[in-house]
Amino acid sequence: WAALEAAVARVGPKMNAQNAANCIWSYATLGRMPGAEAWAALEAAVTRVNKDMIPQAVANVIWGYATLGREPGTVAWAALQAGVTRMGKDMNPHDVASVTWGFILFAVGRGVPLPSCYPSIWQVACTLNVSAAKDLKFLQTMFHAHLMHTELVSGNDAVEIPVPTWLMHEGRDVWVRSVRDDTSVSRNHREVSAVLHALNVRHDVEHLTEDKYFSVDLYLPDHDIVIEVDGPTHYIRGGDTPDTDGTGGGGDGGNGGGGGYGKNGGNGGEEEEGEAKTRTEVRRRTLQTEVRDLFLARRHRAVVTVPWFELAELEDLSGSAAAQQHDFDKRKEYIANKLRAVGVKV
Repeated sequence: WAALEAAVARVGPKMNAQNAANCIWSYATLGRMPGAEAWAALEAAVTRVNKDMIPQAVANVIWGYATLGREPGTVAWAALQAGVTRMGKDMNPHDVASVTWGFILFAVGRGVPLPSCYPSIWQVACTLNVSAAKDLKFLQTMFHAHLMHTELVSGNDAVEIPVPTWLMHEGRDVWVRSVRDDTSVSRNHREVSAVLHALNVRHDVEHLTEDKYFSVDLYLPDHDIVIEVDGPTHYIRGGDTPDTDGTGGGGDGGNGGGGGYGKNGGNGGEEEEGEAKTRTEVRRRTLQTEVRDLFLARRHRAVVTVPWFELAELEDLSGSAAAQQHDFDKRKEYIANKLRAVGVKV
């Protein structure tokens, strides 16, 4: 990885538009934050070659920045906005969804002002002929963007947008269906549920919010509290500046139907956590996960997040019966402390 990072920094000045877009898209898809030198090289490349980018490249770069949760520099950001203004009418559904989602995610999660081209990209969306049969990801992502716009943008940041006729029908149906159907349960979910049983805390696993727009990992109905067990895809790895608590800041989580071609700021049912790594590795919560927290905070009294790596640190890999019981006792105290922090007596 270090060799690849060095190569990005070295060849950045020679990258063409497609090279730069592919590189940023790849970092985001891998969930890896570029180091300082690689980031500077990519920023410079985007600024230098943006006028040569095709619509897909512009869309992929905006999606990549938003997925990484890192705002471009002022010059690069202005260049990307100019690209959307120039080529928005030529964008296909995938491009429109990526751009719209990226703009609104930055506005809600980072307080970045919505660009002047933002309403126009919604206008392009209104002209697209879409169907639930062939445009599931597009519909899902556009509905997620609309939810962010209508629920989480207010005051001076509010911008009027045209609403496509298909959004509250096909778009909403696809979103609700994806939330309902994507309910895989990982080993860590089951372990936390077992701890809650041991603590005599009544709970539901994979609980739908009242509006059916989100599914949460565990729900405590007696307390109106959500517990989210966030796996590796809720975190961006790498970069040069670690977060002080290893969790990337932000609130706690819950699941949604998945914007930006990925679910809930992560990937739905989390991976089995066999790749336990120490917290010396830099991790930042994804911006999508942080925004998801804002949605759940509007719907429940409190939200508790359980990062996968914190559970992994409580595990003794020896596998003996005594070690397993000791692990369970540690997890029990860990969860109990989380619950006490939000007012649950255990």
